[in-house]
Amino acid sequence: MKSIGKWLVVGSLCIGTAHGATFEESYQQGKVRLEQEQYGLAVIELNEAQQLALTPEEKAKSAGILGLTYYRMQRWEPATKLLREAISFNVGENADRARWLGTLADLEADKGLLEIARPLYKQALSLVGTNPELVAGLKLGEIETLPLDEKLPELNQVKENLESIENTETRARLLINLGTQAHKIGKEGLELAFACFEQANKLTANSRLKAEALGQLSQLYEEQNRFSEALKLNTQAIAEAKKVDAHDLLLELEWRQGRLNRSSQKLPEATLAYQNAIEHIEAIRQDIPVEYHNGRSSFREILEPVYLGLADLLLMQASQKSGAEKNLLLRQARETVELIKQSELEDFLGGRCSVHTSKNSLDAVEASTAIIYPILLPERLEILVSSGSEIRQYTQPIDAATLQELTKHLAHSLRTSKYDVKKTANQLYQSLIAPVEPWLQQQHIKTLVMVPDGVLRLIPPAVLYDGEHYLIEKYAVATSPGLTLFEPAPLQKRGIKALLAGMSEPGSVVEHLPTAFLQSITGTSSSRGGNPSDMSETAVKSRKLELERMIKEPVFRQQLKEKLSLPGVGEEIKSLQKEIPNTAITNEGFTVEAFKKQAMQEPYSVVHIASHGVFGKTADSSFVMAYDGVINMDELEQLLKSDKFAKQPVELLTLSACQTAEGDDRAPLGLSGVALKAKVRSVLGTLWPVSDEAASLLMAEFYKALAQPNASKVEALRQAQIFILKQKGLENPVYWSPFILAGSWL
Repeated sequence: MKSIGKWLVVGSLCIGTAHGATFEESYQQGKVRLEQEQYGLAVIELNEAQQLALTPEEKAKSAGILGLTYYRMQRWEPATKLLREAISFNVGENADRARWLGTLADLEADKGLLEIARPLYKQALSLVGTNPELVAGLKLGEIETLPLDEKLPELNQVKENLESIENTETRARLLINLGTQAHKIGKEGLELAFACFEQANKLTANSRLKAEALGQLSQLYEEQNRFSEALKLNTQAIAEAKKVDAHDLLLELEWRQGRLNRSSQKLPEATLAYQNAIEHIEAIRQDIPVEYHNGRSSFREILEPVYLGLADLLLMQASQKSGAEKNLLLRQARETVELIKQSELEDFLGGRCSVHTSKNSLDAVEASTAIIYPILLPERLEILVSSGSEIRQYTQPIDAATLQELTKHLAHSLRTSKYDVKKTANQLYQSLIAPVEPWLQQQHIKTLVMVPDGVLRLIPPAVLYDGEHYLIEKYAVATSPGLTLFEPAPLQKRGIKALLAGMSEPGSVVEHLPTAFLQSITGTSSSRGGNPSDMSETAVKSRKLELERMIKEPVFRQQLKEKLSLPGVGEEIKSLQKEIPNTAITNEGFTVEAFKKQAMQEPYSVVHIASHGVFGKTADSSFVMAYDGVINMDELEQLLKSDKFAKQPVELLTLSACQTAEGDDRAPLGLSGVALKAKVRSVLGTLWPVSDEAASLLMAEFYKALAQPNASKVEALRQAQIFILKQKGLENPVYWSPFILAGSWL
């Protein structure tokens, strides 16, 4: 696991500084907080200092140390801005300027921009003179940017120079840095790594540093399968880390403790260690960055192995138990995986406080509904199925890599319609549904609520095929991002009224589309939703100026409008007007402001938008097109969470021409994400572009079925999908399967 860094941003943002404090008092207090690793309090003090700064020297000092603090918190953007600001003043002591340059170099190196980092290190080294501490720190940073075969001699040289540093704590910190770099070199660097960690442990009385050194030594022994020695060192490291309540260290140490105990088949001890690790994660949960600078989900990529490790242990033990004890272990395993799902949605929505769980689990559903909860583990698939209080475990001998490959193949086949999907859909059916089907039939289950994990979000469960029938032909199928994220509640049909918004011909919105979306649709065929695929940051920048130039050309704008046209939307809106009481706004009437104004006219229970909707890897890259501009998720949230809808929230938001980014298993979270952000009970959308004919027919059938007494949303969708499936020329799942109902299915 890549080190998560020091994320201890204490939750004390309501604590202010003393009134009447001077710049120097706030600055010095901020420095003390930084040295104590109380980063949240340091930010408060240093922001105060920045406001009090008058001279260029004071402004440079406050910006520099605040930038350093943000860097320690892994908040890259403000750190970069502040460090560059401090450097730009070109005033102050050489040592301070070298620190800001060195920290900026570290930041650029962390982002992989080594060609930018190297000259910054050299510039910093030219300022520090003979200060051995600063020289060593900067040299270690510079060495990290060197080719692997050049590092070891340089590290050995730095180690010799460390002897001149009198402060043992500083020397120990540098030795740990040096040893970590030597460890990364591989076999040739192991001797140096061992020496550095052992020396650091002996040198310092600082509990945090001792815990780091002992933990690193334990890792070296673990990698050599010397488990008993590794366990002894790791236990000592945990004891030291507990003295200073270092949650970020303890979560890594307890995770290793769990792995080491598991390797010795001490499952109860391993389980306890994993539980401890997760407690430490939860203690700093709100302070863990939503994403790393490279866009990866911090939980999925970095911390998920801890949660899955605990779930794996609980499921292994559950398989050997029965009755109430088994039930308890299965629920604990499922609750553990739920924490991953919650954090993934937080990542998508861009904030650790953006997801609020319901007190009622999806287990509290009618007897004819079953919850299917797949858990992808490296060597096997676990399926937990529940209805009411009963929960059952089905273990399948298919590894995660194989399942992921099958799922991605099916997802691509469905989107492109180039291959017969039945073979792959049947293979997945055999793993996901066939094992549990006898029990489903025994329980007379009519509705399945799938809680897909990771890559399984890329496919609609309705398309799974048993050899004769698709899943949708046997069950109504809904999806949910988690067990406690939505509270199932039936559609309130009394006084139901819909706001229908449609755009068949785009207007000036083409001049306001995000660059990444414009890049993705250039050269693609026209269909509902376009084909937005996520582009690299470099590609986005390289074409941005070109697109800005092209969008000014009338011919290009007209071509873009034609590409984004949706000829069937007019017929779709007309059909829906016959099925449900409504107010309709279309084309020139469907502007951003008109939509907001009309939505506030009365408390609509259904909002139906027939226009391009795009869900990318985050909420920021997700939007819906109006005639003259885009409506992003934040705007939709503000509108649908307004006082107008507080007492009567929107029951159903339908996005009939939306799609998710291909191949990104976070993008489908957009459907659930928009429901959570906007406090909408359910969202109906599509995973990929759908033909006008299929979408118009399906929507008309869906609302017709929904109008029937006691019809649930998921059953109405099932009837509509089966109707399309039976139409000549529309039998292919590409036409009827992409429609997904997220949230409450009742």
